[in-house]
Amino acid sequence: MEDKHLEFKHRLAFGATMSAFLCFTLLVYSPLSLYITGNDEMWFSFHSLLLPVTLVAATGFLIATTVLSLVKGGVHKILCCLTFGVTLGLYIQCGFFNISYGSGVLDGSQIAWKDYTTYGAIDSAMWAACIALPFALYMVFKHSWRHILMIAAAFIVIMQIGSLSLNIYQNQNTLEKLSHEVTVDGMYELSEDDNTLVFILGKMDASYYKEYKKEHAEEIGYLNGFTEYTNVLAAGSDSLVSLPSMMTGDVYKKDTKYTEFINKAWNNYNVFDVLKRSETDTRIFADDKYFGDAAVRKVDNIVNRAQDAAAYRVIGSTIYRYTLYNAMPHYLKKFFWMSLADYSSFESNNTYSSDNDSKFFSDFDKAGGFSYSDSYDRAVRIYDLQGADSPYRLTSKGEKDPDGTSLKEQVEGDFHCVLNMLQNLKDAGKYKNARIIITADCGELEYGQLPLLLYKERGYTEGYKLDPSLVSLFDLPATLASAVTDDYKDIGTGISFTDAAKQPWNRRRLFYLNTGENAESRIEAYKTNSKAIGEKDLKLINTYYINGGRIDNYKLGTELTFTEDETAVMYCKQGFGHTNGWRTIVSGPTAEMEIPIDEIPENIEDLHAYFNVLNIYEETGCVVLANGEEVFNDRLGTDIRMNGLNFLIPADVIGSDKKLDLKFIFPEIEHETEIMALTSFKIYNQ
Repeated sequence: MEDKHLEFKHRLAFGATMSAFLCFTLLVYSPLSLYITGNDEMWFSFHSLLLPVTLVAATGFLIATTVLSLVKGGVHKILCCLTFGVTLGLYIQCGFFNISYGSGVLDGSQIAWKDYTTYGAIDSAMWAACIALPFALYMVFKHSWRHILMIAAAFIVIMQIGSLSLNIYQNQNTLEKLSHEVTVDGMYELSEDDNTLVFILGKMDASYYKEYKKEHAEEIGYLNGFTEYTNVLAAGSDSLVSLPSMMTGDVYKKDTKYTEFINKAWNNYNVFDVLKRSETDTRIFADDKYFGDAAVRKVDNIVNRAQDAAAYRVIGSTIYRYTLYNAMPHYLKKFFWMSLADYSSFESNNTYSSDNDSKFFSDFDKAGGFSYSDSYDRAVRIYDLQGADSPYRLTSKGEKDPDGTSLKEQVEGDFHCVLNMLQNLKDAGKYKNARIIITADCGELEYGQLPLLLYKERGYTEGYKLDPSLVSLFDLPATLASAVTDDYKDIGTGISFTDAAKQPWNRRRLFYLNTGENAESRIEAYKTNSKAIGEKDLKLINTYYINGGRIDNYKLGTELTFTEDETAVMYCKQGFGHTNGWRTIVSGPTAEMEIPIDEIPENIEDLHAYFNVLNIYEETGCVVLANGEEVFNDRLGTDIRMNGLNFLIPADVIGSDKKLDLKFIFPEIEHETEIMALTSFKIYNQ
């Protein structure tokens, strides 16, 4: 009879515990953590990662458990000790022992491995200690070493689960942003019978169109059947506020995170539920940040991101190689180096981009114009274009000029191409039965409250008229709904563009101005009850501050953003400009943040600060002071743009009040100058 510690049930329990420790650490915790911390490089969704990770981890667990359970005697003990020691080394390497190798780029050809001999020796010593530990426990605690290892393994797994859960919670909005994508599927395909087309031309101010009409009176003849509304109030002052309002009717007020707002807006009942119920094929071509997850079921060209073989190929071929690069000892890393470009090689080219009008129009020409399908009775197509937004690179003929053009040429180029698209409808005999809206997400002069709006109703083909009715771009949802139902009073304002003529002269209209810099970032709500909609005619009725005006204590390790959520902005005191949705510009000669820290662990020497840099506009010297002590002094250039702004903050500079004052000084800059664009920052325990 063999010793009870060698019986199969005991070997199974010990082997299964060691296998779970190894597989969870290497095959679950490590890849998921890497995704969360580096999701800006990942084009596939977090949810796409879960199934393959689960399958790989389960398969690995079954194989490892079988091997460790079937072997007996000394081989069983040695293999289990090695499994624990190696897994402990993996855990420590990933969580505490990796360095950036100077460049921080995942490209082994850029790493001078020979320059890290000292680190390699220290790293090897750590691994040797981890592997030796279980054997030492066996020698000292012959009767209880298995229980010690099993308890230690379970404890570390529980810690990893807690850490992973916290990371997911802290970054849930960033992860949710990656859950869907806007495809170009059906972009130029329409219905044989009934179509509604909406062209949103960026910040096409009504005055820009007025100037265009003066110089191109002959081209206005192409707009036969259109009505030009001359008293239109935008929904908001920029696309971050106006586009969601124009589509869903809901308003972003900065009292919650933008991603939470956008998800709620799309979950609410809106015009796209009406269109879906009427079996209208609806496709919206705009940046994915304007859509919540519910848009996947309401809009036909918005799909779950990378829920296909392409995602699984990239996960299988690169995510675990990335994991092994991160987990391996220093002297083995070179065998697993990779470039993050390996991810993009699998990325779909089917994603819509709203900042390239020349490509949109040239692709239309390449497609041979609109095509028509009899698989659906109605189609709605909404095209969010760059329009009058800078940078201007569109010629008056709609071609791209990489050296840049002008606002005038950009406007002429957009109308040249849109009118060509309308002519294509006419040539196909589809113009008469089409509803066509040409508008903007906002204006650009004054508060940006005066946008262009042209509207052609179905069946109209004659004349061109001006209409002074009191219209709001909040009326767009009801206008779209009116194409499929007479019952749209609960959609948006409940007033379509054509209903505006029936409204009283004192109709109440609202406008939301996205304004303010630094911690003063806010939404100002204005109203007008008259025909007058100039800047001085709008009455301020409410102000909504970022984060409700609160300044929360910062929890170490939390990534905060300078993008649409603006979670970092509450700490900005000076030099951080207006956030426009994808970045915040820092301007010199100085900028400052004041960050109250929630908790600082005891016995730590340094905190690591990381700022993700989207772009460098001025290559200049930069000095960073942390509570008056210099922590960074270097030039801002390509390396900073590629790898971010990194510096160490001695923990002892933070006093008992736990406030951290970060001052960015640009000694070479004398006047207000745009220096760099930031997207996020994080401060964490080294």
